[in-house]
Amino acid sequence: MKKEKPKWQNVILLMIMFLISMFATGVAAYFYGKSFREIFMLLIVSAASFGSVIFSLVQSNIDHRLHYDNGSHYARFVLIYILSVVTGCILPFLPSSGWAVPTIALALTLFSNTTTGMVAYAGIMGICVYFSDASILVFLIYFLIGAIFAVLFEGLDEDYKAGAPMTIALVLYSVIMFAKIVFESFGTLNLEMFIIPVINIFITALLMLAVLRFYCAVVIDRERGKYIEINDQEFPLLAKYKEEDAQIYYNAIHTAYFAEKAARMLHMDVNVAKCGGYYHKIIVAECRKEGKSLEEICQSYKFPPAAIKLLQEYNYKSLAMGMKETVVVYLADAVVFSIMYLLEKEQKSEVDFGKIATAIIRRKVDSGILNQSAISLSDICGMEKIFTGEKLYYDFLRRE
Repeated sequence: MKKEKPKWQNVILLMIMFLISMFATGVAAYFYGKSFREIFMLLIVSAASFGSVIFSLVQSNIDHRLHYDNGSHYARFVLIYILSVVTGCILPFLPSSGWAVPTIALALTLFSNTTTGMVAYAGIMGICVYFSDASILVFLIYFLIGAIFAVLFEGLDEDYKAGAPMTIALVLYSVIMFAKIVFESFGTLNLEMFIIPVINIFITALLMLAVLRFYCAVVIDRERGKYIEINDQEFPLLAKYKEEDAQIYYNAIHTAYFAEKAARMLHMDVNVAKCGGYYHKIIVAECRKEGKSLEEICQSYKFPPAAIKLLQEYNYKSLAMGMKETVVVYLADAVVFSIMYLLEKEQKSEVDFGKIATAIIRRKVDSGILNQSAISLSDICGMEKIFTGEKLYYDFLRRE
């Protein structure tokens, strides 16, 4: 019963989103003086649009294509979507040059994915243009700008490098808006024609900052907090195996050390790699002990989506290792396991562990198991240098 609760919550949230959106659209149509027949037809089309958004959101969640952890937080998207629909119903009171709508596309994309965000944005823009009796050109201009905003920011990650995308977005928006004014003026320009577009661009910039700050607060900072918690050696799941299975525990500690160091030097996601180093084998042992799936164990301990994906790639033979961080953990574990085995055989004095590590890495590369991963030969060479340079650390691989 506990497992099904979130699913029912999502269903209720989507129903609320659909009903409020339909109500807001119907009320707006009445105030804009539409006839009963026009309102009826608009509601049918709107229902199809809202339904398409819900289908895209749910299907993307099933296929694990939603950005970040959006699949576990429908409420964020629902709130933003309702506010966007209401905004789309109010904006027709303003001239089309004053519609600061591209941030709607940005927000909808960040809190779902690009496909769902653009489907939602297209429907909202359609309603807005319909109520304002604007031309199809206005729709195309704003839809294009929204698509540009969505694409520029869809790869935003924990590094939060938003400066370049934001600059590009605002420059393109300014050029398109001024081109629109020139086109509509038929060659007769005056300063007053540019006042509203300039205000629009300024408001859009402020809204972009607000959306990105909100995203940073509820997604990026939240994810960092999760990793700080689960990557702590006192975290319950990790500390549990210190007492119950020392071999798995020490393998986790040493693998996480090498994975973290390699990820940092090779500019990968350090938190994800370190998490994978700690739990790549512990999660399997816990699944067997509890009789649950990997996903259930990860969800019970609130693992972030990227960490879950790494553990799936590492442990499921049906999945290719695609993430660089998965490869780093895989190679680090192979080296640590082999060296710990040699140390147990009392071969620590005459063996060159650096050469052994290099041989293990090259054997894994030659096996073809990494062919579908995003790892590069340069990254592999970097890992070899890390392992050959860790002569002092190998002494710590002996379990006390």
